[in-house]
Amino acid sequence: MNFGVFDAFGPALSPLALAAIVGLVWLYLRGAGRARLVRERVGPVRHSLFAAGTLLLALAFEGPLADAGQRLFAAHQLQHLIIRLLGPMLIVLAHPWPVLRAGLRRGVRRGLGRLGERRAGQIAARLLTRLDVSFVLLIAALYLWQVPALHNAAVAMPPLALTAHAGMVLAGLNFFAVVLDRRDAPEGAIQSLRLLALVGVIVSNILLGSLTTLKDVVLYSAYDDAGRLWNLAPLADETTGGYTIWVPSSFVIIAAIILVFNGWNAAEVRRWNARHDWTGSNAAALEFPETAHELRLKVTEPNRRMGRTLALVSAVMFATVMITAATIVYAF
Repeated sequence: MNFGVFDAFGPALSPLALAAIVGLVWLYLRGAGRARLVRERVGPVRHSLFAAGTLLLALAFEGPLADAGQRLFAAHQLQHLIIRLLGPMLIVLAHPWPVLRAGLRRGVRRGLGRLGERRAGQIAARLLTRLDVSFVLLIAALYLWQVPALHNAAVAMPPLALTAHAGMVLAGLNFFAVVLDRRDAPEGAIQSLRLLALVGVIVSNILLGSLTTLKDVVLYSAYDDAGRLWNLAPLADETTGGYTIWVPSSFVIIAAIILVFNGWNAAEVRRWNARHDWTGSNAAALEFPETAHELRLKVTEPNRRMGRTLALVSAVMFATVMITAATIVYAF
């Protein structure tokens, strides 16, 4: 493999991608040393999650995997899995935003604060933090660049590939920041809708992955022009890439579903514990009914919503397993 190419826009040892990752790590380390500005305890688990996420991004953008991604469709899809899903999810789980903000210079922090107070900034923030918008952006970031003409162009033109991959990272960070938001509704998205969005991502993975796996024509000829590694047959390469879109990517989303369920349970526990801390005001009485009938009315709809969501998630998981098993049997 060609590990030593120094191309400002290239996939192997690209200084632009490397500078962005190193800058992010430097900002985090600088902020971690300013505990007074962070204003919350950041334990070793969060530090480790951030380190793991950024390390995965570095491995996907730099060196052997990046080089292989220019010569194998399957390796390219592994890149997409890391930079669109796995890396961003780990970074978001670290909740690094207070630390990164503390790492900024005072003037930059104030500038961002003023930007957030402006109407345009508020509209942009509300739009990007909508669950439906973040979902569409995540799906579009993959589907758009799987169009054969665009994909082949990106493989042949490193600046275009860097643009596509940067968009995937940003889309992944935005989506998981919304889905794994610690806040309950109405500040955060409704928990059941978060689960539905994740199920939608799995369905999109199944659709695109199955189409890529089961086709019998070669769509991505750019890898032949570059010379596929190990003289791998084009259809075998693209079939393997289709499975990468289909199965491993779905496993990452299943992990996110488990995390959302855990967050949903924690939210219900917080609500239940808060019931014993209410002050007796009318608002608290409405929020925490005393009679059994009032309590049933209060929890009926949330329980139905959770039941429907669980049923849908179970059905999708079952269908995923059955379709995958049937495809493996069919293929071999």
